[in-house]
Amino acid sequence: MANRNLKENKDTEKLILDAAREVFIRKGFDGARMQEIADEAGINKALLHYYFRSKQKLFDTIFLEAFKDFWPSIESSTNNGKGTVKDLIKSAVDAYMDLLLKMPFLPSFVVGEINRSPERIQELLQASGIRPDFVLEVIKRGIEKREVIAIDPRDLIINIVGLSLFPFISRPVLSRMFFASEEEYMEFLASRRNSVYEFVCRSVLVEYQS
Repeated sequence: MANRNLKENKDTEKLILDAAREVFIRKGFDGARMQEIADEAGINKALLHYYFRSKQKLFDTIFLEAFKDFWPSIESSTNNGKGTVKDLIKSAVDAYMDLLLKMPFLPSFVVGEINRSPERIQELLQASGIRPDFVLEVIKRGIEKREVIAIDPRDLIINIVGLSLFPFISRPVLSRMFFASEEEYMEFLASRRNSVYEFVCRSVLVEYQS
């Protein structure tokens, strides 16, 4: 009986999280309502509150779940920090693109939360296992080995983040200005990872410098 109840609880929790993702994608964090999430999941609001006391708690769970594969993929792709900066660039771009295509509403939420409570976003990112020092050390070692031009390692990190995030943040405007539909724009974003990777490599790797 205990195992059956545990399975039912897990099934209900997954149902709620799947529904919440759909609502967050459509409405964003601010526009989403707990009642709408309950309706999407096909449950009553009281049961939703039993599992997740607030919209914030629900989003925190989705946020951390989304990032659970993000950092491990970067660590493994860089051989736990022993790989090259080129490995790091490739793994970081791929990890960001995979995450953002799965959760396109995430950047606008993060920007809003950064303005409202930067400490909270920092806590969530740290809780997800992200270690900035790890990335900085890979870049510093690449500079010492003359694989990378003399650059502030933080510049490289911010460039990767900016090139990955901005097209998703500005999706409502750019999709209207340059594309026939939002679906076409999302297809463009899905195919963009290689151009971002090449752009960053050409800007910082010594092998690309003439």
